[in-house]
Amino acid sequence: MTKVASRKGHMTLPVEVGQEDVVLDLYQRWQADALRDSDGTSMPDSLAEQDSDIYSVMCLVRADQDYANQHPEYLHRKYLMSFPVTAMSDSVTIQPLDGYSKDKYELDDDSDPKQWWEVRNRTTGEVISVDNWSFDAQTQSVEVINVTRYHEYTVTFMARQVWDSVSMYNALTNDWDGPRIKSLDPYHPECRAHLLKHFQHWLETHPNTTVVRFTTFAFLFVIDTGEQNQDIYRDWTGYGETVSPRALQDFEKRFGYKLSPEDFVDAGYYNGTYKVPSQQYRDWMTFVQEFVVEFAAELVKMAHDAGKRTAMFQGDHWIGTEPFLASYQQIGIDINVGAVEDGVALRRLTDSGGDQIREARFYPYFFPDVFSEGNDPVVESMSNWTKIRRAMLQKPLDRIGYGGYLSLANKFPHFIDHVTDISQQFGEYLDNTQRTESQKLPGKVAVLSAWGEARSWLQNQARDQRFYVPPRPDVMELVGNNLLECLSGLPFDVEFISFDDIKQNGIDPEIKVIINTGDANSAWSGDECWDDADIIVKLREFVALGGGLLGVSDPSAYQKNGRYFQLGDVFGLEKETSLTMGRVAMPLEIAQDHYLSQFITGNEDFGNASYVYPQAQDLTVIAAQGQHLAFTARNYGQGRAVYLGNLPFTMDNARLLQYVLIWLAQQESTSFSWLSANPNVDVAFYPHTNKAAAVNFSDQPQTAMVCNTEGRVVEISLEPYQWIWLDN
Repeated sequence: MTKVASRKGHMTLPVEVGQEDVVLDLYQRWQADALRDSDGTSMPDSLAEQDSDIYSVMCLVRADQDYANQHPEYLHRKYLMSFPVTAMSDSVTIQPLDGYSKDKYELDDDSDPKQWWEVRNRTTGEVISVDNWSFDAQTQSVEVINVTRYHEYTVTFMARQVWDSVSMYNALTNDWDGPRIKSLDPYHPECRAHLLKHFQHWLETHPNTTVVRFTTFAFLFVIDTGEQNQDIYRDWTGYGETVSPRALQDFEKRFGYKLSPEDFVDAGYYNGTYKVPSQQYRDWMTFVQEFVVEFAAELVKMAHDAGKRTAMFQGDHWIGTEPFLASYQQIGIDINVGAVEDGVALRRLTDSGGDQIREARFYPYFFPDVFSEGNDPVVESMSNWTKIRRAMLQKPLDRIGYGGYLSLANKFPHFIDHVTDISQQFGEYLDNTQRTESQKLPGKVAVLSAWGEARSWLQNQARDQRFYVPPRPDVMELVGNNLLECLSGLPFDVEFISFDDIKQNGIDPEIKVIINTGDANSAWSGDECWDDADIIVKLREFVALGGGLLGVSDPSAYQKNGRYFQLGDVFGLEKETSLTMGRVAMPLEIAQDHYLSQFITGNEDFGNASYVYPQAQDLTVIAAQGQHLAFTARNYGQGRAVYLGNLPFTMDNARLLQYVLIWLAQQESTSFSWLSANPNVDVAFYPHTNKAAAVNFSDQPQTAMVCNTEGRVVEISLEPYQWIWLDN
């Protein structure tokens, strides 16, 4: 068959048996330089011998199903909490697995219930003595005696996963046939040794592979599955699927204390990423990270010794190897591959440290959930692409790619042409930027949360978004429409800091503006982190000495000392939580002459009503929803503070955020080159190449007036969705 020509390219193309001619055609049209297999596909021999990079998927913990079936003691395990049962007599019987998928879970018979399980009175929080409950292996039930009537009881038990979550998803969503795949836990030394031997054999039998694309090293993110095989809980950054008796014993030796089952199930909250992490959970994460990094580094060295490069897919199995952790660089990965569906996901890929090549895997995946009769995959792709490329202007991206079945994508010629356009635009981007970074406005913008850098560019939804009807429920935890998406395409240096960073190290003098955004009680806003006078004082001092503070939704929210907003004195406002109904609010009058007033066009979206009211006479109200404050500004000492009720992603909101940050940094009198005022047009300048880029986000023609670096006004006219390059 015809061979592909070896040449400069920038795309990784999925392959599929029976689609060799399509692959060869698209290899040219899409400017590909690498071929890859995908879950559910294999690399045809004729393509494996092509003169191109060959990416081969390696999911080691799922690679040897014979071994997995022979050794159930090495399968992945986790703690689950039974659904509460109310006692109607002096005893209660609980079926721990009631409400959970019997296809996915079974009770772990390798963990002694009396040693590793726990029964609790959920009405009082009391742990029930092991003398007052027993487990019947035959009926798979727990009987609790000497209970209190009308109190709720639960069993926290260790479950073994007999159907891997990814395999289950593909079987139920994508109609994959075949056996139910199991995943092995490499924490067990015997299992680890077998997996290393299996991987060495794999390396020897894949001579054409140039890049080993790891989709896993050890553990999957958390997906709990209900009785009807439906998702009932998911946490993409959760560590719940990392538990085993051996690991718990080793943790106790490492940290000097014993974790309880409750430390994992957390009364049913399961240490969700939206919660401020407990110290016990932080320690467990550190413990898991240490193991995974060491194991992953061993696999990477084996691949390098075999003359192959390595890639990690930052998707299903990044637990322990999150690229924003300093320990990630110890692994030695060559290529970071990230699933990218919006600007936030793009920045999560491009902003991490290290010198890895960054490769974005674009949505939609070539799967039947999108590529089916009656659907138009271009609609989803264009929605993603317009967000992605504005974020690409801010941080360099090296490569792009797709995954899935080419046979499905090829049924949509319009989509094939659309991706051809995307690849051409991306090629021009590489040529004109030379993979260098665009010019930023002076100073840093820091996003403050309980997680800080470890969870950089992780989309945090507002609680009202829970009640939206998501078009893609499988990715709802990652995509959203909040301030971070607005920020992802703006010309600011952005970093993510934690409350611990402030407490231990103070505030970096290069930081000009701090953003605290998120719902109350969440890790994003901070919750109990605000119960610390030292942090509050340092932030007040930061603003008073000239810094800027932007609060969105529930900034500094923690009910204490007569305040709900602990920095309410800085913002000059308070939120009504039914405790201050008798407190009279200051009069609400919309300002027309504030610097920020000029950027209110009426197209802004501040989300739901805020229930926030004025508490300072010198508060400037720029926008309100009835009597609910939506947008305010205030001077505080030598600094400034802005409050926004919320900021769902729209281009109007993104442009408004641009000017809010400029005002907070006290740079509103400065003239900046290549800065767009048109909400639908993003412009970026690349000093290294002396080139400027302009992109039209909308489906309508747009014009933008900007100044070049010499102060000359440049008029930019763009067709719908157009992306152009200009000389400075």
